[in-house]
Amino acid sequence: MPYPSEAVAGIGTILAVGDSGAGAGTVAAVEWGTSNAKIRIKWREAGVVGNGKNITVVVSGSSYVKTTLSAAAISITVPTSATVAQVIAYLYADETFQTYWDADYGASPGDGSGTITARTVTATSGGADGAEVFTAIAEVRSLSGPNMSAAVIDVTNMESQNRTREFITSLIDPGELTFDLNFLPGNAGQQGLFDDMVAGTRRNFKITWSDEDASTWTFAGLVTSFQPSSALEEALTASLTVKVTGLPVWA
Repeated sequence: MPYPSEAVAGIGTILAVGDSGAGAGTVAAVEWGTSNAKIRIKWREAGVVGNGKNITVVVSGSSYVKTTLSAAAISITVPTSATVAQVIAYLYADETFQTYWDADYGASPGDGSGTITARTVTATSGGADGAEVFTAIAEVRSLSGPNMSAAVIDVTNMESQNRTREFITSLIDPGELTFDLNFLPGNAGQQGLFDDMVAGTRRNFKITWSDEDASTWTFAGLVTSFQPSSALEEALTASLTVKVTGLPVWA
């Protein structure tokens, strides 16, 4: 007696993109002072990566001195009369600070008018990674891939049997994911994919298949192509390509 096919219709498959966990994480910081003399210096990106970076502020004399201002540490000397607002302005004038750091008047802020107090070397703390949140890409019509393949090396030699070539596999190319969608120019998620392509941002993607177990493939990738299309009497569409980096996880 023949058994019925276990094939599953493609409708219901979901393609989603992750937020890298940044939205739910917390930033590492050092905060000190009271009232209007309160200052908080913090690592720009959320996550544990911001922990353990040393902050030192010496209050002395009448000049600003930058001993260290890097991605790893800040060590500065500020005038005895400097206010918190003035010190923050001084920090933001530095391009390295703008790239890696932020500063404000604290979690329960004053107005920055108070004279800053010294801070002995203190490591940033409190940074925590967030759980990544995946958001479905709107109105995907079809998808294909990732089209993974393994490179083959010819290892045929004088002792190969039966005059037959021998091969072994080498590196795996995780390939590309291509998908078509109804193009929604005002949709933030679709625009985010375009922005990621322009910025070269790597994202995690997740395909949730339409089987009863909701099986998933999760992988990192780079948007390498975004091609909108418009035709008379047809919906706006777009075709996108994601270059997969690393091996997809099948769960």
